[in-house]
Amino acid sequence: MQTLHITDKVYPAMLKEIHAPPQKLFYKGDLTILDRTCIAVVGTRRCTQYGKMMTEKIIEELSHYEVTIVSGLAKGIDTIAHKAAIKNNLKTVAVLPSGIIDIYPPENKNLAKEISEKGLLISEYEENSRPSKYTFPQRNRIISGLSIATLVVEAPEKSGALITARLALEQNREIFVVPQDVDRFQGIGALKLLQKCGAYPVSSGQEIIEQLSLQPKLKLEVKNPAQSKTPEQKPEALIVRPKIAYNISPEEKEILFSMTINRETSLEKIKDKSKLETQKILIILSLLEINNFIVNNGGKYIRKC
Repeated sequence: MQTLHITDKVYPAMLKEIHAPPQKLFYKGDLTILDRTCIAVVGTRRCTQYGKMMTEKIIEELSHYEVTIVSGLAKGIDTIAHKAAIKNNLKTVAVLPSGIIDIYPPENKNLAKEISEKGLLISEYEENSRPSKYTFPQRNRIISGLSIATLVVEAPEKSGALITARLALEQNREIFVVPQDVDRFQGIGALKLLQKCGAYPVSSGQEIIEQLSLQPKLKLEVKNPAQSKTPEQKPEALIVRPKIAYNISPEEKEILFSMTINRETSLEKIKDKSKLETQKILIILSLLEINNFIVNNGGKYIRKC
């Protein structure tokens, strides 16, 4: 573990700009990744399958650029964001509400270790400090303070993600929001940000990049793009092969359209809408899942297209 003081030359310039920046930071990992464009990704601990899918999708799209993903190592969206960054070879920073030795939550100790090896763990608290109800909102100012923008994926009306977004607003940083169904509790906070805080609704990483490209402070570089290579030069994994067309039957179509895109539908609701027998429905659902039309999320089904 190393220590960074506000007087040090390598102290992040954007963090210095916020109200009451931490005078001292403890860190483990690669401090230089803060020199890249940092984007915070935050959201609820009780995320939905939709929230998980959108977090992974947006971070995968951001991986074409030299950006750093900043989050808080909490359960839910934070954890998904860190893991998605690592999976897509992006650098990631975990800002902790505890000391670097006493990781919270405990189930993320292995993830914290991986982040310290491939990215950066950072905290303003002594190494063995325990988290408290005060340290969570305190660390949120660092998450937003390090970042040129904050993306809120899912957030109830009272949540740490909303605190981070409001802090970002006070710090004159951009706020992006993944739109939600307004009848879900995870969507209420996102709606408030869109209504009252001038947040930008986004559905892709490219939309974030396009908006940030207007920022004079942006340090943004495109990674060496594989798409610029000829097909013969592309690695095997990047070659897109044509799919064999799947002829969907009328009964499969009926069940598919009894579901809502990106929202869970129970077997009972599918049965009510389709009027088919349960055994027949289960067979069709299996075929639709095999052919990537739907996702089975613990007995509830999500239409993908």
